[in-house]
Amino acid sequence: GDDEHGGPVATTFWGAMKTIVIADALMGIDNVLGVAGAASGSFELVAIGLMISVPIVVFGSQLVLKMVERWPLIITAGGMLLGWIAGTMIQTDPGLIEYIPQDKVWGYGLGLAGALLVLAAGKLIMARRPTQARPRNIPTG
Repeated sequence: GDDEHGGPVATTFWGAMKTIVIADALMGIDNVLGVAGAASGSFELVAIGLMISVPIVVFGSQLVLKMVERWPLIITAGGMLLGWIAGTMIQTDPGLIEYIPQDKVWGYGLGLAGALLVLAAGKLIMARRPTQARPRNIPTG
């Protein structure tokens, strides 16, 4: 079946279990990549970031959900933060490092470009969705 947002919904216990396991695995990978990218190669920062973020993901999901419902802009800010991190990671990518200047101006520029790219992509996706299919409580512009 479909839920109110148009996505598939598991109708059996094992279907729901499969959905939960896949979602947890993907969120775990996303969390590790985000922390590793933000740590810029520092093992200590990766360890501290995971020690802080894993309990938030595991125990604080309801709190985060309530915050997102109250302040939907958190979704946009979080997406832009991930875009910033991805943009700055481009500067130190082993395949691109010889082509990109290694100074702070380029680092900030690539971070800003990543953040703005995520914002623009989100706006474009939301603009193309029918009004009924848009999630509730998320600002569209």
